[in-house]
Amino acid sequence: MKICSIIWFEIRKLIKTRTVLFNLFLMPLLLIFILGNALAPMFASNEDGVISGVNVMLVKQSDQDLNEFGLKTFLDTPEMQEMLNVIDGGSREEALAAIREGEMDFAVVIPPDFVSKVKQGEAATWNFINGQSHSKNHVAQMIFDSYLDEVNRTQATTIVLGPTAAVPVLSADGSSTDGQDLVHSYVENASLNKQGKSYSAFQYYAASMLIMFLLFSGLVASESLHSEIDTRTLYRLQSMPISTLHIFVGKVVGNSFIAFLQAAVIILGTTWLYDVDWGTSPQYLALICVLVVLASMMMAVSVSLLCKSSSTAKTVVQMIVIFMTFFSGGFQQIPVDIIQKIGEFTVNHWALQGILRIMLGADQGEILHHALMLGLVSGVFLLVGAISYRKVGYHE
Repeated sequence: MKICSIIWFEIRKLIKTRTVLFNLFLMPLLLIFILGNALAPMFASNEDGVISGVNVMLVKQSDQDLNEFGLKTFLDTPEMQEMLNVIDGGSREEALAAIREGEMDFAVVIPPDFVSKVKQGEAATWNFINGQSHSKNHVAQMIFDSYLDEVNRTQATTIVLGPTAAVPVLSADGSSTDGQDLVHSYVENASLNKQGKSYSAFQYYAASMLIMFLLFSGLVASESLHSEIDTRTLYRLQSMPISTLHIFVGKVVGNSFIAFLQAAVIILGTTWLYDVDWGTSPQYLALICVLVVLASMMMAVSVSLLCKSSSTAKTVVQMIVIFMTFFSGGFQQIPVDIIQKIGEFTVNHWALQGILRIMLGADQGEILHHALMLGLVSGVFLLVGAISYRKVGYHE
């Protein structure tokens, strides 16, 4: 009953605070409305994106014959000519200059020992030079990587099992020996989800702001923990027949309850006001919200216990949340590889991708994969919070 009294007191205190009500309940809905309307044109098209022909410069650094691996036949197929405009280049420097001037979108530099490595069964690679278009870089690199994988696989199989065990990469007419066109195995145009649905700006920013403000809810817990120390009331609480751990847990649980209420308000409010479709899997949506709140509270607990002042703890928590939201694409999707790689280590990334897949009606396994990764990240925060409490404790 003692810990329940602390939880109830914490809930009542937060509900009576007007600034808390505005920041936790009204501000998210307002931001979702602004971002959803302002950035709606970026999400307006429901059609599949089409990549126009990619201008590629192919640089051969020796007189090696690549036709025995079917490269010319592969590039001359109608499918490849529709996607790639390939011209021969003289040197790597020429390719770099063409990309800098915008004449080329992508460049491929074939090492002089490519043919010899393939014939020896070694893994052979080409050097790629990316251009200014992130999407065109991905298309070109995907095509050439797939071709190289097939070349290496075929040659390695020939060396190990004999020439009759492997199928040539491409025959003279552009098809495999069993008559199936291998070109279609390299590139496939398809939707990212089976239903062919796409999310709107309101859906994207409703999910993003939900996660960000759930993480910000840890700020309230941090301020509550420090307020007892700053106002010298923690000493009085410790003089009562109740353990410090109960006081600590009561405050965290009370703030967590407010965070769950905040999630419910955002989800129901955006559904009613902005017609946001949150999908048909409320159990997985609730699971993701629980994991985000857990990560938020443990992050706030760790920072609060390690920082001596409330202002310092508040600043640190705000910076962490903002950085995680930025790197995960919560403010705007950023097609930069290094930023996307960093984003994969954040709570926001796995929570956002999981919620978007719920909205798109993805398979259960795909949703659970993101929930599992989110659980691992939240588990790390839980471990850090537990260690911080054991090392520092909650006392004056």
